[in-house]
Amino acid sequence: MRYILLISTILLHIPIFAQLNRKSEIEKLTEKVHSIKEFKQIADSLQMSVNELCDYPIIYPVKKPLRISSGFGIRYHPIYKRRIFHTGIDIPKAKGTPVYASGNGIVIRKGYCSGYGNYIEIEHTGGFHSLYAHLSKTIVNVGDSVSITQQIACVGNTGISTGSHLHYEIRKGRHYLNPIGWGYCLIEIWSKQIINEKTA
Repeated sequence: MRYILLISTILLHIPIFAQLNRKSEIEKLTEKVHSIKEFKQIADSLQMSVNELCDYPIIYPVKKPLRISSGFGIRYHPIYKRRIFHTGIDIPKAKGTPVYASGNGIVIRKGYCSGYGNYIEIEHTGGFHSLYAHLSKTIVNVGDSVSITQQIACVGNTGISTGSHLHYEIRKGRHYLNPIGWGYCLIEIWSKQIINEKTA
């Protein structure tokens, strides 16, 4: 009888073990990722589900990011009047525009500094971090778990800024990543999966 109960218990928990193994496998592989190209290759090879993809910063944090006013990389700073490395992208939006979490995660920092103004930093799976700056208002706190598309703040003009916009960064350890390719990552991978399913 005990043997039957033991086997039944093991069989009931096999899906959970499989899920945990898969999650740790994905995390292990994405820990080495430092580009959107590498991430997409892993997502394709593992056929990551939408739920699995949502643990990473894979959407833009504002609706309809029609224009990027300042891109990632070396640029001429409009206030400092010299060429310096821009660690993210600037998306011009009206003050008060909702800012959304670009992936599931935990708020690990929130505050004010002279450069960023009001900012929020979220930690995602695989050692990825996203940062949202120059905010007029923040509506989450350190330690909060946030879900992809959950509103976390509002666009503003705080800190060193020439106008109302969102400064958005993605970081992996000490490496800053270009957020441009990540913004449509979920849509691209999901669309590809749908096409593959239809042609299979």
